[in-house]
Amino acid sequence: MHVVTSVGWVGLSLSMAVLAVMGYTTRDAAIAKGVYYAMYVFDDTSVTVFSVTAAVTGILLSCGTKWGLLLHWWIVVKWVITLFMTVFAWFVIHPVVMAASERTAGADGSPPEPGAAGDFLLWSVPLLFVLLTVAAVVSVYKPWGRTARGRRARPAGGRG
Repeated sequence: MHVVTSVGWVGLSLSMAVLAVMGYTTRDAAIAKGVYYAMYVFDDTSVTVFSVTAAVTGILLSCGTKWGLLLHWWIVVKWVITLFMTVFAWFVIHPVVMAASERTAGADGSPPEPGAAGDFLLWSVPLLFVLLTVAAVVSVYKPWGRTARGRRARPAGGRG
């Protein structure tokens, strides 16, 4: 479940990044409105479910396996990235996507003007994709060794 939701979240993040670039670069108000609305729907439904599920299953996995919750730096880094991204997506990206969608509803055929919301989404959403990619790489390579707590918790003579 953790791998599936994490990979799904990465895919959604990449899709959101592509949509952010599309919304910013199009000169068609109807396309911009649809793109930002699609971002809103993804963010309001799938991204929320996938991010929370990835976070919860990650905690459960770390508590129920040899890795432990706060015993290795790679787990701490992944947890910080996950927590940041979940909160940032809901409390920052979500309202900005709505603002961009509302600002592109030009009925007179004028070009879309998502304004500062479009500017913010253009750099922030791809950055979130990069952070998720970093979390995935950290999961594979497991760098940095044990935390101080992890060193104290190591079994005598054990290598784990």
